Amino acid sequence: MTSGPLAGVRVLDIATMLGAGHCTALLADFGADVIQVELPRSGDPLRQMGPFASGHSLRWSVVGRGKRSVSVDMRTEAGQDLVRRLAAISDVVVENFRPGTIDRWGLGFDQLQEANPGLILLSLSGYGQTGPDRGKPGFGRVIEAISGFMETTGEADGPPTQMGVPVVDYIAGILGAMAVSMALFKRERSPEVVGEWIDLSLYETMVRIMDAPMSAYSALGRVARRMGNRYPNVAPSDVYRTQDGRHIFHSSATQSVFERLLKAIGREDLNLDPNFHTNAARVEHMDEINDIVQGWFSAHDFDAAVSILEAHDVPVGPVRNVAEVARDPQLLERQSLVSVEQLQGPPLTMPGIIPKFHRSPGAIRHLGPAIGEHTDQVLAELLGLDPAQLTQLHDQGVI
Repeated sequence: MTSGPLAGVRVLDIATMLGAGHCTALLADFGADVIQVELPRSGDPLRQMGPFASGHSLRWSVVGRGKRSVSVDMRTEAGQDLVRRLAAISDVVVENFRPGTIDRWGLGFDQLQEANPGLILLSLSGYGQTGPDRGKPGFGRVIEAISGFMETTGEADGPPTQMGVPVVDYIAGILGAMAVSMALFKRERSPEVVGEWIDLSLYETMVRIMDAPMSAYSALGRVARRMGNRYPNVAPSDVYRTQDGRHIFHSSATQSVFERLLKAIGREDLNLDPNFHTNAARVEHMDEINDIVQGWFSAHDFDAAVSILEAHDVPVGPVRNVAEVARDPQLLERQSLVSVEQLQGPPLTMPGIIPKFHRSPGAIRHLGPAIGEHTDQVLAELLGLDPAQLTQLHDQGVI
């Protein structure tokens, strides 16, 4: 049974890898029937990406969750025909091939709309469907570099640093799911059933979140630079080392927070110092105020520092590892981390359904399926193929 606000929506996912996969995983979480089209035998390349347990990709277990897997060789005419027929009875198609590829296969937006005028097509590419770079291959880590994002990440005297998780793909997946939902909403409210072609690029995904550095360059000629764990517009803001060698993040993002911090560390006198009286002044004297705060942390053990700051309602972020996060009662009580049964091995802990819908909650129906696990089921159920036709397609290597 499906549940969630997208129950009844059918999504045909002919894409591969993480950005598009995360997008359709979110849609599946909230009730959409996501049919993942994979190449027979080899499947989505994401299946070959670790970490692995018992020979299975844990990443695929999560990204493929809730989806039905249909193996179709879209490089063949018969495979392209099957995909066209599935698209004709779907609400959404998601693809991430280089621009022009699906057109050559007879699966472009105009071609699909002939049979399904209300179809929504999400095309996720490295650089977009137009422009001089449209044909370039694009991957998330490359986009971190060219978007200016990586140049702002790392220590001031060190090299640019990539993020510890593939943030570009995850953000693009979230934007993609949002865009599909908006297009479905628009179609629902339109007097005529009109589809939409959504052009989403990894590159522009990161440019969108680089808004403050871009505006600062435009207005002030200021090029963002690496500052380690400090923030150019707030002080104090840093990852501070405690007496026992652990780390805590704090940022005085508002004046009231700064004043509570001063009370907690016994330095209310700094409120009278013109160098620290306002955030703008503190930013001008960032090294000084951060050093003062670091001095306090250096005199306190981790547990004592957290206890004192929380007692004064000062927001702090104890820097935790994933093992500590996995035991967090807050996440466990809200089922934002859940354990899902696997066919092989112990239950797998993964993010739950986020965000929470109180009246139409989503659900994790199952973990990532085997390659082509639902091929015969879907083609018989949705396209009416009989056993003889399915056998013929299997023998021809189309499915």
